Amino acid sequence: MRRLSFKATLWSTVGFIWVSLIVLSLLSATMTRTMMMHDRERGLAEQVQSAVSVVNHYVKQAQSGAMSEADAKQAAIAHLRPIRYGQSGYMLVVDSNMLQLLNPIRPETENKINDLVDKTGKHFTAEIVKHGLDGTHLTSYLYPKPGETEALPKSAYGEYVRAWDWHVYTGTYVDDIDREFGVRLIEMLGIVGVVGALLTVAIGWIIRNVLRKLGGDPQDVAEACERIAAGNLTESVHVPAGYEKSLMASVRAMQDRLLDAIGAVTSSAKAIANATNEIAAGNTDLSARTEEQAASLQETAASMEELTGTVKQNADNARQASGLADNASAVANEGAAIVGQVVDTMAGIQESSGRIADIIGIIEGIAFQTNILALNAAVEAARAGEQGRGFAVVASEVRSLAQRSSSAAKEIKALIDTSGDRVGAGTELVAKAGDTMRGVQSAIQRVTDIMGEIASASHEQSRGIEQVNQAITQMDEVTQQNAALVEQAAAAAGSLDDQAKQLRQAVAIFRTSRDSAGVASVIESQPRPATIKRTQSRTAPAAPKREPVKAASPAMATASSDKDWETF
Repeated sequence: MRRLSFKATLWSTVGFIWVSLIVLSLLSATMTRTMMMHDRERGLAEQVQSAVSVVNHYVKQAQSGAMSEADAKQAAIAHLRPIRYGQSGYMLVVDSNMLQLLNPIRPETENKINDLVDKTGKHFTAEIVKHGLDGTHLTSYLYPKPGETEALPKSAYGEYVRAWDWHVYTGTYVDDIDREFGVRLIEMLGIVGVVGALLTVAIGWIIRNVLRKLGGDPQDVAEACERIAAGNLTESVHVPAGYEKSLMASVRAMQDRLLDAIGAVTSSAKAIANATNEIAAGNTDLSARTEEQAASLQETAASMEELTGTVKQNADNARQASGLADNASAVANEGAAIVGQVVDTMAGIQESSGRIADIIGIIEGIAFQTNILALNAAVEAARAGEQGRGFAVVASEVRSLAQRSSSAAKEIKALIDTSGDRVGAGTELVAKAGDTMRGVQSAIQRVTDIMGEIASASHEQSRGIEQVNQAITQMDEVTQQNAALVEQAAAAAGSLDDQAKQLRQAVAIFRTSRDSAGVASVIESQPRPATIKRTQSRTAPAAPKREPVKAASPAMATASSDKDWETF
């Protein structure tokens, strides 16, 4: 069974007030009538009791012998006959046999049996005798007024005088009390009508204003709020015309704002999913480039190993040439051959230097592309807002490492250029030594000096190559760190995907008419970001053994300050 509406409940309260006022009016009028009847009956009792006291006086006179009983009765009747009270009140006497002993208004009925009945058939004289005997005293009946024919309500009060078997009674008409009751009832109902009308108008005005403030029945407002709380936004909240500032209108505005918020969250979820895919693709590309960079570094290390051997061989040859300078004449032919070898070796060194310079250029290009990727990742992280802040720090670290790689590559390139210049100088010296070798007997001392210079240059080359090896080692460490950062980027992408799932679960409870499939389906079509495996370096036989660099801990991502982010 449907409960009463708020409006019906309020109007039922108005009805209850009306009924209460009417009932109170009836009760008030009835109580007034009852009080008037009691007052009238009390007055009758006082008059009868006064008359009975007179009769009792004569009873005592007869009993004392001062008067005979017959004289005493006549004297009592004579004393009661002229008694009047009020406008038309008088005393009557009847015995238990209903013999009328006194009726001052109708004396013709005296000494006769009073067997009168009212229009309802009640023998009211017998009732008066009965009530006098049992002590109830009061008798109600209908009897016309003198000179009238209409029977009117009348109330009689009687007292029984046992000594003479007399019933002394009197009566009074109570139609005036009924008229007073009717007048009072009409007055009360009139007052009730006025008060009720005012209350009805006031409560009607209150109901109208309350409903205008609510915008409808409170049950409708509660149902709308329950639907929204349950996540059902498909049904629009109805607001009647003219209730734009009501509670129901506020609920509808809340639903509209919630729909807009859900739409914004859905768009953000799509953007997060797309950003996750882009990050995954960037990580994949970065992983491939890191692998290529590691392979290039291993090839460079192998070439540097060969170059080191060649330089050492040049130094040994230079020392042997210096030791055999005194016997240059005997070994002139051998020296010419050695010089030819030196020329070939220098050409190889110069060629290797060129290759190293090309490799360094590739490394520098890779570092530049890594820097560009880090910039792109930072831009995407900035678009992601607070949720992408951690990844922004990671991107900053990647960019920093890329810059360090670029700086190291430039330093290596500078060293290679210096080494190339020195190799060129050595080549020129060897060429001069070849020209001089044809006159070695006459310029043996000069050859000795030149070989000393060659030995010194070889020593410098050895030091330069050692520095190149250190730079390559640092680049290898950077590469390993890049691999660790790729892993961190993959972990960040996974975390971002988890956050996207949580966002999807948070909005999945809402059902909107804008998307019949539900908000939760927005992100389902987005693929999971690919897991990036850490790049493993390929084994190069000629590469020197190095201790593996440990992966950067997550603390590295948090160690960067906000200043680094601003610089980025």
